Amino acid sequence: MTTNWIQMSHAADFSIEASCVDVSLRDGRKHRVEIIEQEREIVLHAFVVKKAVVKSLPDLPIEIWKRNRSVSLVTFRIDRKSRLIAECRVPTPGLTSEEFQFYLRTIAIEADRLEFLLTGRDQE
Repeated sequence: MTTNWIQMSHAADFSIEASCVDVSLRDGRKHRVEIIEQEREIVLHAFVVKKAVVKSLPDLPIEIWKRNRSVSLVTFRIDRKSRLIAECRVPTPGLTSEEFQFYLRTIAIEADRLEFLLTGRDQE
């Protein structure tokens, strides 16, 4: 049985497009979160910065490692395309709409915050 994440994503600050949710943040900012359904969990991905930014910051892997040590819900990693992404794994048994929306907002806020710290802009 799959979790109906679309039904759980109905909130004023969410806009659903295909397998993604655009989360509206303060100050007119927004961040897109990709939804990947798996058995017994939903994986949330949010793009943070592109390859060029990652390559321009040689200490970024160490900084990401440090950040991952202090954050419990969202982890950051450099993917196969050398982009920085945020990831959150949401267990689906007993998942409520309020919990799922909390996860969506949390990954969007954390990804957007790190994007802004690294670039000074709202690109994604």
